Amino acid sequence: MKNNQRVIKKAAFLTVVLMGFCFMGLTARNLSSKPQNDGGEVGSLLAFKKSSIETDPKGFLGNWLPSSSSPCSWNGVSCSADDGRVTKLDFTNAGISGHLRISDLMALTSLTTLLFSGNSFYGNLSSSAKSCSFEFLDLSLNSFSEPLAADSLFISCSGLAYLNFSHNSISGGSLKFGPSLAQLDLSGNKISDLGLLSSLLSNCQNLNLLNLSSNKLAGKLETTLSSCKSLWVLDLSNNHLSGEIPPAFMTNSMASLKNLDLSSNNFSGNLLSFDFNVCSNLTTLNLSHNGFFATGFPASLTSCQSLETLHISHNSIQLKIPGGLLGKMKNLRQLVLAHNEFFGGIPEELGEICGTLEELDLSVNQLTGGLPSNFVSCSSLLSLKLGNNQLSGSFLDTVVSSLTSLKYLSVAFNNITGPVPRSLTKCTQLQVLDLSSNTLTGNVPFEFCSRTPDSVLEKMLLANNYLSGSVPAELGLCKKLRTIDLSFNNLNGSIPQEIWNLPEISDVVMWANNLTGEIPEGICINGGNLQTLILNNNFITGSLPRSIVNCTNLIWVSLSSNRISGGIPSDIGNLVNLAILQLGNNSLSGAIPSGIGKCRSLIWLDLNSNELTGSLPTELAAQTGLIVPGVVSGKQFAFVRNEGGTECRGAGGLVEFEGIRADRLANFPMVHSCPSTRIYSGVTVYTFAGNGSMIYLDLSYNHLSGTIPENLGSMSFLQVLNLGHNNITGEIPFSFGGLKSVGVLDLSHNKLQGFIPGSLGGLSFLSDLDVSNNNLSGPIPSGGQLTTFPASRYENNSGLLGFLCLLVALHMAIVHHALRAEGRSKVWL
Repeated sequence: MKNNQRVIKKAAFLTVVLMGFCFMGLTARNLSSKPQNDGGEVGSLLAFKKSSIETDPKGFLGNWLPSSSSPCSWNGVSCSADDGRVTKLDFTNAGISGHLRISDLMALTSLTTLLFSGNSFYGNLSSSAKSCSFEFLDLSLNSFSEPLAADSLFISCSGLAYLNFSHNSISGGSLKFGPSLAQLDLSGNKISDLGLLSSLLSNCQNLNLLNLSSNKLAGKLETTLSSCKSLWVLDLSNNHLSGEIPPAFMTNSMASLKNLDLSSNNFSGNLLSFDFNVCSNLTTLNLSHNGFFATGFPASLTSCQSLETLHISHNSIQLKIPGGLLGKMKNLRQLVLAHNEFFGGIPEELGEICGTLEELDLSVNQLTGGLPSNFVSCSSLLSLKLGNNQLSGSFLDTVVSSLTSLKYLSVAFNNITGPVPRSLTKCTQLQVLDLSSNTLTGNVPFEFCSRTPDSVLEKMLLANNYLSGSVPAELGLCKKLRTIDLSFNNLNGSIPQEIWNLPEISDVVMWANNLTGEIPEGICINGGNLQTLILNNNFITGSLPRSIVNCTNLIWVSLSSNRISGGIPSDIGNLVNLAILQLGNNSLSGAIPSGIGKCRSLIWLDLNSNELTGSLPTELAAQTGLIVPGVVSGKQFAFVRNEGGTECRGAGGLVEFEGIRADRLANFPMVHSCPSTRIYSGVTVYTFAGNGSMIYLDLSYNHLSGTIPENLGSMSFLQVLNLGHNNITGEIPFSFGGLKSVGVLDLSHNKLQGFIPGSLGGLSFLSDLDVSNNNLSGPIPSGGQLTTFPASRYENNSGLLGFLCLLVALHMAIVHHALRAEGRSKVWL
């Protein structure tokens, strides 16, 4: 019995033990199915946070707490659905900054993806770890500036396939990586070390993408791509590479390449020397913005039958378009030959690629004739740019009107005559129509809006033609119309209310016509929010509408040389984006509102030749040191500078110059309103990188009184200051010595008293000074530019004692020079 009990107890014990093992197995299996975050991954991530995060202004990592049992619910953390381990960290645009110690993350054995773009991390990413699981690493748009010295990191990450270091401030260094790396992006840095490029190209391994665009690489490209057997994309654009491209570079690079971009460098040489025999995979070839010439196109280019984009604009190619060769490229979608010196007609053979062609840009060449008739079969063509040539004829009517898929049409600066062909309304997908600077006559074509229901037209650019009649109200039917430029025509009548009511209207540009009527109340309330309003040199009457202060997107307002009266709205300061305000040569009255000092982007203010009264508001300089560049960058302009002294009203005039021929402007009456003028044209570029000030201030020919505010001298970037022909009293501020950039300073015809401050002698850029016709006294300072100006710039100041001394000094200098020419060394007076 006892033996039986022992057997039963033993059996029971074994059963319990076995059951225990079962439960242990079940527990083990249950534990393995839960996240393995018993403090290890939480601890590693918190260690990373402590070592690498210095500031977190958005509180992005606010829920990264030690009390958490798992990090999988933390911001920016993703975990595997299978085992709960951390697989991805996504800090994109989190605004975090700190010295990135990435080695603290290498303990996370399942972490494959790090997305740290758009922060302010810095450091050199050195690491002593022997292995890591990273596969995808994006460190773009940060603050890395140290030379690349991360050999151990990238070699230890044996599975790393994608590395993005773009848009940092890295200057060079060395970079080694393993065979797993497929894509490397170092674009947008400050890399100037050509050795880094050479080492990368000579050790491509399995790279399929290498991007070093927008750096500072300079010198000749001497390395071949013989080791880059898998390379699909090579982008070296926007650098300073120069010289001829070695033939071997092209030959050895083409076998695998799909996209080759060498644009915006200083390469030179003959395109005919290029060998394209091995290019069956090439789809994009961009050689634009270089110094290539061509005695012909290489016949081997026809081997690139997969080519979809050929971009060779902005070079020095002077020959006829090789239509026979290009006509064989049956898969071309984009052909850009602009800004060269191609001459002759557009070849008919080019029309043979119409089956696939979506963009054709032949602008800014010397082409003649028209568009061949076989181009009517270009049913896929979306963009046609033929501007700045010598094209003529009726091809707009006979050919272009058949291109019903066309969205962008530019034939500006050619020799097209007659009315705008109404057959173009068959291009119902047209978004941009640019026929500026031709010899078009007739009326403004409204049929694009009235014949096409739900018109998609966004821009109508017909400036610098000979159109007549009125601005048609039917344009108001084009509800997507954003830009209308009808400048430099012969239009009359008022601007219809329907134009102002357009819901998307942004740019109303109709200067140099014969327009009348008023700018109505309600603009930017009943219609779109204007950005540019340029109506100068017309006959517009009435006052400035109060509702203009609602146009908060305005950047350029030019209403000069009209017949506008009344005051400047007191809430003008609402226009915080306004950079250029020109209201000169009108009949405006009242005071200059102090609110103008709230226009925090204002760099150009011209109120000359009005009837303004009151004092100069100190607020004119309120934004000095606060203005940031950019809002009006890249606008085409012409500045007509008056150089006729007091015979001219104002310092000159700034005009919008897009779509206008220079010779047409040269013959415009405003250019000849002054005995001597000079025209400057170009693209607007800010003269400061930050902390800027106004650069142009013309308040001349008004009835302003009071003294000159001392703080105007703080405008260190001011280039033109014209306060002439007013009733200003007091003294010239000593602070004007701070106008370090001023070139034109006109204080003439006022009631100024006191001395000319000696601080003006330090204005090294001063080229035109006029203080005549005041009550100034004392000596003319002898320093700097002040003794170089003609006597007329100082005349009619009865107490200016230095004026006679100045004449004597000039006389002595002339006599001394004459006598030295005769070999005499002394002059006695």
